[in-house]
Amino acid sequence: MTGPPDPLSLARAGNSQAIVQVVRLELLRQKWPAQVRFADNTLHIYLLGSLPGQPSSQVVTARLFLMLKQLRIPRLEQVEICAFLGSQLLWRRRLRIGSQQRWDRFSFENLLVNIWAYPVAFVVALMVNNIDLLQLLHLPLHIWIHEFGHATIAWWSGHRALPLPFGWTSISSEEEPFVYLGILFLLVLLFWSAQRERIRWLQVLTILLAVLQFYMTWLMPDRTKEMLFVFGGVGGEFYLSTFLMASFYFRFPDRWRWDFWRFVFLGVAASSLCKSFWQWHLIQQGLAPIPWGTLLGGQGDAVGDMNRLVYEFGWSESQIVQTYKSLGNWCVLFILGLYVFFLLRMNNETWLSLQARFILWVDALFEPSKHR
Repeated sequence: MTGPPDPLSLARAGNSQAIVQVVRLELLRQKWPAQVRFADNTLHIYLLGSLPGQPSSQVVTARLFLMLKQLRIPRLEQVEICAFLGSQLLWRRRLRIGSQQRWDRFSFENLLVNIWAYPVAFVVALMVNNIDLLQLLHLPLHIWIHEFGHATIAWWSGHRALPLPFGWTSISSEEEPFVYLGILFLLVLLFWSAQRERIRWLQVLTILLAVLQFYMTWLMPDRTKEMLFVFGGVGGEFYLSTFLMASFYFRFPDRWRWDFWRFVFLGVAASSLCKSFWQWHLIQQGLAPIPWGTLLGGQGDAVGDMNRLVYEFGWSESQIVQTYKSLGNWCVLFILGLYVFFLLRMNNETWLSLQARFILWVDALFEPSKHR
C-alpha cells in the first residue's frame, strides 16, 4: 500500500498548489521570508524584509533561478521576483524560463534561423569559392569589399574617397572638414535613433566609432594614415566581411532596418571572408604567391598594395603574410565566438543558468572582502 504522492512529485506533475508549497518550503530552508503565488504559468515570489547576508538583487535572482531549475518544475514560463522592505518595493526582476520561438523568418529572435544562418552561409561560401560560375559572379562584390576597405580608412581619417568595383579607389590628398562632419552627423543620427529605441550595443558602437574618427582625423600621423590606406584593402576583406557577418544577429533602428538584406550581406560577406582566409592560408604555406601589383596593371604594377607596403613602408614579405594571416585568424575566431554566444543566449534557460553561476562565482570570490 502506497502513501499519498509527495509535494515535489505533484509539483513536477503541474499541480499549482504543490508548486507553491514546494517553492515556499525551499525558501524557508534558506531562511528567506517570502510569499509565493502561481498564476497564468507565472511564479510570483515576494521577498519580505532583509535576507541573511544581505545579498544583492543579482545574487538573489541567481540563487532562485538555480533553485527552480533544480526542482525541475514544468509550466513555469516566467518568474517574477519582488523584494519588499515593509511596504516599500526595493526591486523587481522577471525571468523568462525556456526558449520562446518565433516563426517570423525575418525576426532576429527566430531560433531556427539564428542556429542555421552561419552554417548555411559557410556552405554557400564553399560553393561560391569552388564553382567557377559562382566565383565569377562573386568577384565584383569581393573586389568592392576590398575597395571599401581602402575607403573606410580614408573616410574615418577625414579624406574623401570613392570606391569602385573594378579595383580602384580615389582618395583625396588632404583632409576635408565636410567628410569629418558628414560622418559625425550620421553617427549622431544613428546614436539618437538607437537611444530612442533603447539599442544599447549600437549606442556604445557609435561612441567608439566617433572617438576613433576623431583620433584618425586629427591626431594620427600622416604617414600612418597613408600606410593604413594601403593596408586597408586586403584588411577590409577581413574586417568588413567580419563586421557584416556579425551584424546579422543585431537589430538596427526602425529607419535603418535590414531584416531581409542581412541575409544577402551574410552570404556575400561569408564568401569573401572564406576566400581571403583560404588565400592567405595557402600563401603562408607557400602554395600561392603574394598578390603583387594591381588588378588593372598586373603583377608588374609598382603601385599595388603589397608593393607599396614593402617599398614605401619597409614591410618584409613574412611580415605581410603573418599580419594578414593573423588578422584572418582573429576574425574567424570572433565569428565562431559570436555564434556560440548567440546560441547560448537564444536558449533562455541555458543562458540564465550560465549567468546565475557566474554571478554566484563572483559573489563567492569577493565574499571574504565583504566581511572585513
